[in-house]
Amino acid sequence: MASATSEIIAALRAIVGEKEVLTEREDLIPYGFDGTATLKNAARCVVFAKTTEQVSRIVKCAAEKQVPIVTRGSGTGLSGGSVPVEGGIVLCLVKMAEIVEVDAANLTMLCESGVITQKIDERAAPLGLFYPPDPGSQKISTIGGNVANNSGGLRGLKYGVTRDYVMGIEVVLADGEICWLGSKCVKDVAGYSLKDLFVGSEGTLGIITRVLLKLLPRPKARKTLLATYASMEDAARTVSSIIARQIIPCTLEFLDKRTCECVEDFAKVGLPTDAEAVVLMETDGHPVVVEEEAAAMEAIAARQRA
Repeated sequence: MASATSEIIAALRAIVGEKEVLTEREDLIPYGFDGTATLKNAARCVVFAKTTEQVSRIVKCAAEKQVPIVTRGSGTGLSGGSVPVEGGIVLCLVKMAEIVEVDAANLTMLCESGVITQKIDERAAPLGLFYPPDPGSQKISTIGGNVANNSGGLRGLKYGVTRDYVMGIEVVLADGEICWLGSKCVKDVAGYSLKDLFVGSEGTLGIITRVLLKLLPRPKARKTLLATYASMEDAARTVSSIIARQIIPCTLEFLDKRTCECVEDFAKVGLPTDAEAVVLMETDGHPVVVEEEAAAMEAIAARQRA
């Protein structure tokens, strides 16, 4: 077993370099669990790849040695997808963090899978564009992990989830073959939509190395409202009434008292802790529409005893 491990480590270091392979126990510990902090396993080693070609060679090496391999970004997921198989290889892609192209004419962005989610929207902003999916972990999660888990966020009600913005992906299959799926063409409808199989697959079908994303024009106006309630039922009825009124806010969330207390205790963001429930409402778009929708949501909340 020891000789086999040494052989694998040597082969991996030949691909990526000595410093890009971690083997010491204390170095492996942070890569043995994900955002749940309860699912844990010990990896044989952690490998950092910087190119798709390196990923391909690493996968071929693992296949040849019959060693399981698990891909990892920032490890914020709650699905167990980045937790290593006992004695396997963790392939970490955080060093593949280049935004390759922003195509304002076609409203697309091509980036490597290790790019932090929030940086995608920040890069699009100066061009008057934005990337809508906003998972709670967006400040540290990577786009590859978002695609693998089909991440959503507070804006999901109006704008959808990650799947709705993936136009193409580059993937490395289990045998090391590099494959591109999808294109910039919106009406690319011929044949099987294989890219959609990989969105939400949690690393079970292949390793995502690049992602082609759809961007949208940035809303010209935005308005946020926070309503407090003496009962959870009134808060829930407010949400239902807003949807029934055919208003689709970009954010619509309700929180009970205990959740507000936990969030405020940790983050100190100014949430009221004396109410039984709160509803967070946000509308965006043309300034006139934003004012109309905000006024309508305020009136609905008042009717539900906010």
